[in-house]
Amino acid sequence: MSRTRIVKGTYTKVSEKGHSMYSNENIVTNATRTVTEEGTEKGLYWGSPKSPPKTNDKIYDVVMFVAGTTDPVNITGKKHEANTDYWQGKDEKNNVSKANFWAKLKELGPQFQNLYIEGQFFSWSGDNDTKERNLAAERLLDLLSRVYKFKKNQEVSLHLIGHSHGGNVINQFTELITNKEMIAKSEFLKSRKITEFPEHWKIKSITYLSTPFFQKKHQLNHGKLHPKCKIINVHNEYDLTQQLVAHFSLLNLEGLLQAFSKDKFERGITMLKNVKTDVILTYLKSLIWQDFANKGRKAWQEMANASLAINMITHEIINYINSIKINNSSLQKEKASFINLLTNFLQWTVDVHKNYASGSKSYAKATFVSNLNLTQGLTVLNILFAIKSGPKDSYLLSLLANVFEESRGITDTIDSTAWTPAKQTKGLSILQVPIFDKDIYNSRNKKSKFKTFLKGAQDAANANNLEDLLMRLFSQFIDPENFSTVTKVIDWGIEPLVFGKLDTQVTTLRKNFEIYSELVTKYNAELVAEQDKGIKELDKKPGSLVYLAKTSHSLSHTQFWKEVENGLKEAFSSPKSARYKPT
Repeated sequence: MSRTRIVKGTYTKVSEKGHSMYSNENIVTNATRTVTEEGTEKGLYWGSPKSPPKTNDKIYDVVMFVAGTTDPVNITGKKHEANTDYWQGKDEKNNVSKANFWAKLKELGPQFQNLYIEGQFFSWSGDNDTKERNLAAERLLDLLSRVYKFKKNQEVSLHLIGHSHGGNVINQFTELITNKEMIAKSEFLKSRKITEFPEHWKIKSITYLSTPFFQKKHQLNHGKLHPKCKIINVHNEYDLTQQLVAHFSLLNLEGLLQAFSKDKFERGITMLKNVKTDVILTYLKSLIWQDFANKGRKAWQEMANASLAINMITHEIINYINSIKINNSSLQKEKASFINLLTNFLQWTVDVHKNYASGSKSYAKATFVSNLNLTQGLTVLNILFAIKSGPKDSYLLSLLANVFEESRGITDTIDSTAWTPAKQTKGLSILQVPIFDKDIYNSRNKKSKFKTFLKGAQDAANANNLEDLLMRLFSQFIDPENFSTVTKVIDWGIEPLVFGKLDTQVTTLRKNFEIYSELVTKYNAELVAEQDKGIKELDKKPGSLVYLAKTSHSLSHTQFWKEVENGLKEAFSSPKSARYKPT
């Protein structure tokens, strides 16, 4: 409310005892003559602004948004990545959405007398890192203390809304504000001269949107919760991040999955899927007099396409692994050795592509085999794909498991997460808001298959069997039938035409691929419906791991769910505005 007073004569104010003026912004005094401030005892005094005394029978509501993880691989180094933009999203025309959770909740502002809805101010790095979440909690305390410093002595009800790990930032905040020693130890808060949480402030509601609730860290502290604190939990049972990916802190598997959606990697995968393996098999089975040259020409082209596709995929894998920061010296050596193997493999794909792309005069099967440069490639392939019986003795999976192992590679902790905060709320009532039926994927009738896949992956993660977990995840990107064709090509077309040591290596490769083929067939959960298999963008492809880890996970903040709106209105302490008229 603004007020202007115009006096056409002299204006005199006399106070029998004292006169105090408080302002949350500037106090400006102008006069055409002199401005005089007199004090009989002490005269003029300037100091730190003080908060006005407590106003009885008046409670303020403050709503604050906390964004979730934006940088799962911790490589951007940006300090304010998780900000208001995270909530706004885009509509179908790429404009800032006016129908998302944040936009719709702001419409509640005029409906209540003392309601403040913030979204512009708070930001944090968004890194999937325990330390960064702890620092974010400190930043949240700092921001509230600064923006609402003139309400330090007032009764304030806080309503905190967090998406994904933003909910864990909120939980860490509840721990921080109840512990003066923790506040005192914070160098950041010390620099801001913050020593405690205001006495009359209480957390009146917490809204969790797809938050993965840890079993050990970032636990909810009840010390500063209002006795009637309302817990609202929005969750989607197809959310892979909440129920699996978030187990891993510092670098979670979402980063690995999202790396698969890079353009070049996608083009390589698409090209490899489009290779006509039946053309190659038909050529290898055919006799010389059965249109042999024409079949050979087509087989050569398909092999050229296959080698180029594998080259593109390998190139992107090398780039991705090079981007991973590893401090463990022994693991760094393993990484360097692995990169060297992949580089040799990359060169082999280049040479093979040249051989097939140039065509042939006779298209003889012996030439087909020689073009594969088996002596050059088999050594690398047999090291990369070495496996005896299962994921635990796979060279490739064991190496990656070491990378993701807790406190060894790029993961600081592995902590099981759950979709409900029931264990942390200690008897507080929880308003559960399931939204799985709003997920497009729910219409694909794949719920039972997803549940079976999720349980297997969770069991592997909980047992710390990372090799098995990785095999389960990778198997969702591979068509079992196409993969089994690789072993058939070796069995029918290559193995009969090589001898001696080379024959032994080819046989070893075929056996390795057969084991992998069995694992892919066993673990591929058929999560993608037939109608969606042609969709190229993985985050828009219902049932793909990227969709489940990203799109299903983000669904909770794309709409202001009616149950959430009603729950928040019930939690507000402010009286409704009598002047508000709904449009």
